[in-house]
Amino acid sequence: MREPALCAGYINLPCQPLCMTLSGQICMSRIFRILPCFGVMVGSLSLICAPASAASLPTSCKPTSANAPKKCSASGSSCACSSSVNHASAETTHQNITVYGSGTRHSYTVPTIEAWGKTPVALKDIPQSVSVITQQRMEDSNMLTMTDAMRQINGIRVMPASTANSNFYSRGYQLTTSVDGTPNASGTLNNASFDLSMYDRIEVLRGSSGLLQGAGGAGGVVNEVTKKPGQDFALTGAASVGSFNNYRADVDMTVALNKSKTLRFRTADLFEDNNYFYKYAHTRKWQTYGVLEWDITPRTTFMVSHAAQQQDNQTPYYGLPLTTANTLWSGSRSANPSQRWGYSNYMTQQTIASLNQKLWGDWSATARGTFYDQSYNTLYNEPWNQIDPTTGTLQYRDQGISAFKGTNASRSADIYAQGSFHFLNRMHHALFGFNYNSYEQVTQYANNNCNAIYNDVSINNTDVVKKPAASCFNYATNANGWGTDDYAYQWGFYGQLRFELTKKLSLILGGRASRYYEKLRDIAPAPATQWQTTSNIHGELTPYLGSVYQITPHISWYASYSSIFTPSVGKETYRGGGLTPQRGNQIETGFKAEYFHGRLNVSSALFRMESVNQPVQDPLHSQFYVTTGPIRRQGWEMQIDGQILPNLDVSIGYTYLDTKVSNSRVSDFGGVYSPHHMFKSWVHYTVPDGRLKDLNIGVGIDANSNLRGSYATTVQGGYMTMDGMIGYKINRNLRLQLNAYNLTNRHYYERASGIWQFNFPAAPRNFMATLRATY
Repeated sequence: MREPALCAGYINLPCQPLCMTLSGQICMSRIFRILPCFGVMVGSLSLICAPASAASLPTSCKPTSANAPKKCSASGSSCACSSSVNHASAETTHQNITVYGSGTRHSYTVPTIEAWGKTPVALKDIPQSVSVITQQRMEDSNMLTMTDAMRQINGIRVMPASTANSNFYSRGYQLTTSVDGTPNASGTLNNASFDLSMYDRIEVLRGSSGLLQGAGGAGGVVNEVTKKPGQDFALTGAASVGSFNNYRADVDMTVALNKSKTLRFRTADLFEDNNYFYKYAHTRKWQTYGVLEWDITPRTTFMVSHAAQQQDNQTPYYGLPLTTANTLWSGSRSANPSQRWGYSNYMTQQTIASLNQKLWGDWSATARGTFYDQSYNTLYNEPWNQIDPTTGTLQYRDQGISAFKGTNASRSADIYAQGSFHFLNRMHHALFGFNYNSYEQVTQYANNNCNAIYNDVSINNTDVVKKPAASCFNYATNANGWGTDDYAYQWGFYGQLRFELTKKLSLILGGRASRYYEKLRDIAPAPATQWQTTSNIHGELTPYLGSVYQITPHISWYASYSSIFTPSVGKETYRGGGLTPQRGNQIETGFKAEYFHGRLNVSSALFRMESVNQPVQDPLHSQFYVTTGPIRRQGWEMQIDGQILPNLDVSIGYTYLDTKVSNSRVSDFGGVYSPHHMFKSWVHYTVPDGRLKDLNIGVGIDANSNLRGSYATTVQGGYMTMDGMIGYKINRNLRLQLNAYNLTNRHYYERASGIWQFNFPAAPRNFMATLRATY
């Protein structure tokens, strides 16, 4: 059976009734509806449709998007869906297909990603678990921040850290960050992150990612793929209003700057002003992003981008303290331990420059540099003791005020070459590269000269604690002053070879040799000291081994082994010095399936990880860290992402995780344990015709088993929440959408991992309405 073309990755084409098989075969119909006789089975079995009669397929069709090509080619005259297809016929079919675009703009999945091998690789050919948040998924669920996006990804535990940022864990380990595939050490720390408006998609590679990252964590890597200019003019904008006085406006425009379209520009900008469900807090944020892309020659492309974000947080929120009985506060979740006069302000800037040169054949070389700078200034009063569970009162002292400022600076460079080569009548792929990353964190804590005490302060009225006089604080050098300058760098050579041993079996070999160095010194207001080396590692080898076997053209089995080497960049202990690098290993095996040219991806995986020296937040000193003893984690996960039927998109995932900590030097305190069970789902349907045509609805469920906290008495029981959306396409340019969150108004803690703070109740039921315009 022959397959028709997909126009620009869009499935909504006015061609023939759509029949599908899970072996990847498609045929379409003029009236675009599923015929009445069909069945669905999972795995290697088939969805079978039996049309009453075959119809001829036109040789061309017009795509529904103005950005799509004018014509798609197709061959064949009939459609008869089948439960199987042989490999030879599939090869013949593909020779007659012209496929344009990736289909990511109107899809919940992508056919390929670059996070694993710096070149597009099909998800089923990657021997690790992968999740992707596409632009369409962001819009349907109204994701605005990295925290919003990560909450929706299979197997990810979000651990809020403050009003401005969160930490993300996968399989019990913290995730690290890369931008367009280049390691970015700034993402490993508690920095305010950029808004999602500048990103095209978010790719998450779960499990050890040290081969290309170097300092990549055992949990995996979050690859933030920035928006790039298009060939044609396009303009989109959105205005939103929501609960808690949330107001937002953003705009995204791309344009060619010359007639030949070799010089292109894109900008994505936003302004947001909002309160929160907890008292006193308010944030005002603006962000601007611009990128310029220039085809210097047909084989050489230069790109430069810059992003800037100002985020001013009034009354910063770091979660609630425990009660004196070491239990979670069960009163109003609107309580905020901080006062109205507190603040936490961040200015963040990032510049990226890259040059790509096509060489011979499909070989290319790329050089990319990233420059990241952030400055911050914070003032708030942390509770001096825990909450009385009976009266809801606690004590504040001026000596508990945290007043500090600082800067974070990161510099990254990545140079690599990749392409394919013939050997023993087979086509193989090679990647070789070098990357460098440095990070410097400067923090200064103000001297506190005031001693006022406030007794019996209600947790529901903490604003009675007065703002101290400006004379209370200074940064003058003194014997008891506290200021640090932490500088670290790493560099490494890496390589990856993907051998095609047979037509169906591939072998992946990889390795990285790393150099890591970290030093620390005291600065004002502490007496200045000389640099002290806290870590000095040479020739650290990080091996990688993987294999992929193509069971059918659409289903693969894989297995992989990787070692773990994770320097704790910028993370300090309370008594000074850096943390010992985390080491360990991981094995993973599973099955993946890809259907409909990558529009539907299914995967399942078994994994086991062993490590020592995992960093976790120090519960007594929130700005510092401690390490754990040996940890063994194992489990399995599955996920389905994409379009399972016309107009029906899904993202469904389940993760089971079992954790064992031996000789632990700490309790949980923020991430040693993750829930045994996590289930996340989102289903979205668009009405294709009739009176309700262009109406779309979505519903999502998030369910977790028990979350363990600092003590046996701080356990958040299992819970389930539900989100929803309803939208309507007014015309070709306007779309109205209403999103609802926590529809059942479930009262639960999203994080329970501290004593004086870091216990975060989740938001109650809330709503946001958005009007989107596209031109």
